[in-house]
Amino acid sequence: MNDLFLEDVDVYNEEYTSISVEEKELCNKTLEDLHFKRVSFLNTRFENVVFNHVTFWNADLSNTVFTNCGLHNCRFVDCKMIGTSFNDCTIKNTIFQTCVLRYAGISYSRLSDVSIKESDMTESRFLDLKVNRFSFAEVNLTKAEFNMFFLKDVDLSDSIIEGILVDPKYLRGVILSYEQMLCLAPLLGIKLK
Repeated sequence: MNDLFLEDVDVYNEEYTSISVEEKELCNKTLEDLHFKRVSFLNTRFENVVFNHVTFWNADLSNTVFTNCGLHNCRFVDCKMIGTSFNDCTIKNTIFQTCVLRYAGISYSRLSDVSIKESDMTESRFLDLKVNRFSFAEVNLTKAEFNMFFLKDVDLSDSIIEGILVDPKYLRGVILSYEQMLCLAPLLGIKLK
């Protein structure tokens, strides 16, 4: 585990189980073919780190910050990520499944082939994102905020979108269910009888 925290030392083909880390920084490194199981990285900061083929299973990444990171071919499964933020990141071919991402933030990032499934993103923020093939499936987006994130071709039809905050211009081309359209009517300035 010592190599994990040495600056400028890359780590390959490792498995970490049941470790707990708080308020640490990992900077300027590549993590490749790693598996993290039942780990805790609370209030941890990852900066200029490339994650390639990294899997987090049942991990607690609450209040962790990813800044200027690359996440490629990664999986986050059954993770607790309350207040986790991704800033100026490139996220490709990555899946978040059955995760708790309440109050999470994704900003100023590029996302390609990213999927968020069966997760709770209540009151999360999406700010200034460039996306290509991005999907939500059965995600709780209650009171989530979308700003400078065009939702064209994003399917929200099986997700919960009550109380979302979004400028209507970012909704053009979004895929919704009929019931969701009724929920968004006040946001669009439409009065229903």
